[in-house]
Amino acid sequence: MSGSTTNTASGTPLSALPSVQTPDPTDLVFGIFDGKGQFVLQSKVWTGAVSKAGDTVEGALSAAYTPTEPEHLVPKSYVDAQGDAIASSVTGAVAGQVTQAQQAATSAQNAATDASNAASGAANAANTAINGQKGNPNGVVAISADGHLMLGGQSLFGVENGHLILIIDLPTSAPTTSGAWWNNGGYICIAAGS
Repeated sequence: MSGSTTNTASGTPLSALPSVQTPDPTDLVFGIFDGKGQFVLQSKVWTGAVSKAGDTVEGALSAAYTPTEPEHLVPKSYVDAQGDAIASSVTGAVAGQVTQAQQAATSAQNAATDASNAASGAANAANTAINGQKGNPNGVVAISADGHLMLGGQSLFGVENGHLILIIDLPTSAPTTSGAWWNNGGYICIAAGS
């Protein structure tokens, strides 16, 4: 064949190596990895490389980089940093919620105090208004549902000859107060007292 050359290499052919001889760990072995021809240290092949399909690792593996893809191997420092960031975020969120709850409780307490003060103020104003009516001929009085003046919770039916006419239920047993009226079921009686 014209134009061809013959290459020869010195060394021991693989077929001539003794079957029990173990290569040195620093010897390079040629292989196809990820579709590319590569030389790999014999120590990596002879002692066992990690299989991409899954394997058992007995020693530590290092990943001295920050992962950028979900399938990347991550170093412990990266996981620790992520855990610290999550813990800090959760702590901050909980602290914020506790602060909000404390502020809501304070606002509720203030509202309750304000309501109590308002009720007390209203009671004082009512007492002042009632006291202002005492002895005042044009003062305000209570009126019953049928339009009659109320005195001591009793309806005043009217006035006749300077006497008040009250509509009241008389007691049905003799009161212990002398001169008090009562109804024995047939007559109006005046109690003799105790």
